[in-house]
Amino acid sequence: MEGEIMSKIMKITKIEQQINNKKRYNIYVNDNYAFSVHEDVLISFRLLKGKEIEQEDFQAIIQEEERNKVWQKSLKYISYRPRTELEVKQYLTRQGYAIELIEPIVNKLKDERLLDDKLYAKQFINQRINSNPKGRKLLAYEMKNRGLSDTVIGDTLEEIDDNLEYEMAVKLTEKKLKQLKGQNRTEVQRKLAAYLGRRGFSYNTINRILQEHNGNNLQSEESF
Repeated sequence: MEGEIMSKIMKITKIEQQINNKKRYNIYVNDNYAFSVHEDVLISFRLLKGKEIEQEDFQAIIQEEERNKVWQKSLKYISYRPRTELEVKQYLTRQGYAIELIEPIVNKLKDERLLDDKLYAKQFINQRINSNPKGRKLLAYEMKNRGLSDTVIGDTLEEIDDNLEYEMAVKLTEKKLKQLKGQNRTEVQRKLAAYLGRRGFSYNTINRILQEHNGNNLQSEESF
């Protein structure tokens, strides 16, 4: 169809809003359906009934429509929850888009502050501190898997000092002690150490917790 259109004088004879997507429009050229575009492209190229389109303009419209599709996909993807740059790139790649289309879109998202790895890391850490405590080692591992740079990870983890990590470990320990009620002290300490290790806490933090437990200073110690 595109080849047939390009071989003639291209004149828009009809513009039709799509029924299922009010932001998309079907464009008819020389009384035949030619292509559809997002309203952003429609406005950008001032596509109106009666307008004649040169071959060069036609190619530019098609290319811009493809870029706009990637843009709309990325906006929808980041609307569900915050994303990292890597997550957006991987998602768009899975959708079948070439890196030449993806890179400019990611840069545009960053320019418009819709994509910010530093902000993502800060929100990620705050969420973990408040609702899902983990040690710095595991937090670093999780952030690395999300594509955050070593610099961003390092800067963000500076917010978690030894005392804050210890406080998070105490909260987890007090919950864990309730599950271990009735077991002998040696077994409890072994399981606590393994549990906190899996949660990414440092040796110093774990050792401090075990010393507190051994000295009966944890709130749930009364259950033993």
